[in-house]
Amino acid sequence: MSLTEARWIDIRHADDARGTLTALEGDEFPFPVRRVFYMHGVPPGGERGAHAHRYTQQCLIAVAGAFTVEVSDGADTATYVLDDPNRALYLPVMTWAHLRDFLPGTVALALCDTVYNPAHVVRSWDEYRRLVQETTSTR
Repeated sequence: MSLTEARWIDIRHADDARGTLTALEGDEFPFPVRRVFYMHGVPPGGERGAHAHRYTQQCLIAVAGAFTVEVSDGADTATYVLDDPNRALYLPVMTWAHLRDFLPGTVALALCDTVYNPAHVVRSWDEYRRLVQETTSTR
């Protein structure tokens, strides 16, 4: 995984006097969506994530409010502010993601290409770095 693979995806939407309609259609994402979940009610100063998924690609969307995502590939780090419900952040497999700075009322939506398997989540930064090193040295 390289940080250059993480990227913004613009989501089609329609604006008129009644507001905005945003529809998530499969062809907008670089993978078939198999799981959807959302985070809300994150308390002030609360954080989510701080882990990586061994086999899962994700797209994150701030449906309401805003939050910050710090991503890493084990060597480099990038920070994204999600504050537009018509824009998704694509995270490839084995991207370390730390979600923070949630504004009150934020709803964060995640689209994934796999169903959840806790055995496939890397929750230790040290283990993540080791796995990235192993992957890099075998290339």
